[in-house]
Amino acid sequence: MCLAIPSKVVEIHGNRAIVERFGETLEVYLGLMTEPIEIGDYLILQARTHAVGKLEPEEAKEALRLFRELAKRMEHDFNSVTECEVA
Repeated sequence: MCLAIPSKVVEIHGNRAIVERFGETLEVYLGLMTEPIEIGDYLILQARTHAVGKLEPEEAKEALRLFRELAKRMEHDFNSVTECEVA
């Protein structure tokens, strides 16, 4: 399953951009985008290599908040599993 994590544009070099998400930096292709992209925009990526959509900042920040909450819950769930339950 793929999850589309909003990625923030930090640099633009022609038809490529450098984006960041949760401390990860990626270089992505912008050629599929139909609207202008600027530094600070939030993008949705396909296969971590191509930008396929642009989000409003409020929508991106809410999605990132939900991803953080999900990660915390998953960490809690995994930490509460005993060895016997894993085997």
